[in-house]
Amino acid sequence: MSNYLIKLTPLDKFFFGQKKTFGDDNADYFVYSSHFPQQTALLGLLRYQLLQIAGEDVFKDNKIQDKDEAGKLIGEQSFSPFVEEKLQFGVIQSLSPVFIIDKKNNEGKEEYFLPVGRRFQKKKEKAPYNLLHLFCETGCPPIPIFKSRVSQKKEEEGSHEVLHPSCEAGCPPIFEAYDPKKGMASCWLSSKSHTLLNEEDFFIKDERIGIRKDYKGTTNDDAFFRQRYYHFKNFKEVVEDEENKGRKQPPVREHDFCFATILEIKREIEYKELDKRLDKRIVYLGGERQPFLMEVSEKTEDLQLNIKGSALTSDEKHYTVVLLSDAKIEPNHLKGVKFASTEVKDFACLLTHVGTRKFYNKKKKREEQYLEKDETALSHQHELYARGSVFYFDTEDQANQFCEDLEKVPNFYTIGYNRAIIIEPTKTKK
Repeated sequence: MSNYLIKLTPLDKFFFGQKKTFGDDNADYFVYSSHFPQQTALLGLLRYQLLQIAGEDVFKDNKIQDKDEAGKLIGEQSFSPFVEEKLQFGVIQSLSPVFIIDKKNNEGKEEYFLPVGRRFQKKKEKAPYNLLHLFCETGCPPIPIFKSRVSQKKEEEGSHEVLHPSCEAGCPPIFEAYDPKKGMASCWLSSKSHTLLNEEDFFIKDERIGIRKDYKGTTNDDAFFRQRYYHFKNFKEVVEDEENKGRKQPPVREHDFCFATILEIKREIEYKELDKRLDKRIVYLGGERQPFLMEVSEKTEDLQLNIKGSALTSDEKHYTVVLLSDAKIEPNHLKGVKFASTEVKDFACLLTHVGTRKFYNKKKKREEQYLEKDETALSHQHELYARGSVFYFDTEDQANQFCEDLEKVPNFYTIGYNRAIIIEPTKTKK
C-alpha cells in the first residue's frame, strides 16, 4: 500500500453544487455553493487523473479505449450509494475525509485543520469561542411523556389504546450556558497552534447576479438568478493608522489555504512517476469546472488526522463523537446517543460505468445502480448527517459501537464518508 497527500488549491472562485440547481427540474432563483467538495467528486477527479496517465491504449481523446484495463485501474463503475456489495475502484483503496491545510507558515511547516463540532459560542463578538458542555440537571421536575398501557393480548390482536401520560425523573440534557440569540458555530481546530476557527472564517462569499437566455437569445420571465461562489479567506485588510491615514493599503496575504485528502492505493506507484505526471497539474472540479492546482506528495508520518482531548474539545462528563465527514447514519445506530448537535444535508451523485459514452446529458429517472453503457444517471436522494455534527454518549463502549456501525455502511466509509473520532471526557464518571 502507498499513501499520498493530495492538495487542491483553488486558482479562482469555486462552486460545489448542492440540491438546488438551475436545471430544468429545479427552477431556483438563488443557488449557493457548499464549502467543501463531495467525497464522490474527489473520487471522480482522481479516477480521471489516473486514466490520463494510463496510456493511449487505455484512454485517448478523453475516451476510454480499453474497458477491461480501465476497470482494473479505476474500477468498473462510479460510487453507488445503494449497492450492498463492496465496490472496487481499481488501485484506489480508500480516501480520507477532505480537510483544510494552510500552506503558508512562518516556520516552514504546514498547518492542517480538522472539524471539532457544532458546539461553540462567543460571549462577545471579539472574544474567543467557548466550548458548550452538556448539562443534565437532576433536581428539576419530572418530564411528562406518553407511555403505552396496552396489554400483551391486545398487542397480539393488533388493537389500539389511548396512550396515557406518565412521568419519569430527570430533565433532558441541554448545553450549559447556551444562548439561543448568538447561534451555534461549527469550529475547526489547528494541528499546530491549537486555536479554534469558525468554519465560516475560512471562506469569503462571492455572489453573482445574472439573467439566463435561451438558445435563441431571448430572455425568459423567470430567468433572473443569483449564484453564490466562495474564495478562501487568504488575505486580511491592513488597519489604517496615523502614519498611513488616507492611503489605501493593499491587503496582506495571511494564509494559503487549500483542500486536502489522503489517497491510499493498492499497488506501489513510484513517487517520481507521480511527481512527473500528477503533481502540480491544473485540474477542474465542481459544478462550474473551476481550476485548481493539484499537488501530490508522499504522506508523512506526522500527518495524523486525529484530535486529542483537551479543554478546547472535551466535554466534562460525556464521550463525544465528532463527524470528520458527512455520514450516512441508520436510525438503529442512534440508540445509545444521549444528546446530539447535528445538521443534515441532501445527497445524490452521478452514476457512470467504464462503458458510458454520453456524459453531456443525464437520464431523467433516478437509479440505485446504473450499469448501462449509453448515458449517465442520477442516484436516488438520501440525507446525510453533516461534517461537524456531534453525538454524546455516557460510556466509551457506546461511542465505540457507534463508530463501528458507521464503518459498516457499504462503500461510504471507503471513499471518506462516515469518518468520526471519539474525544474522551475531562472528568471520569463515578
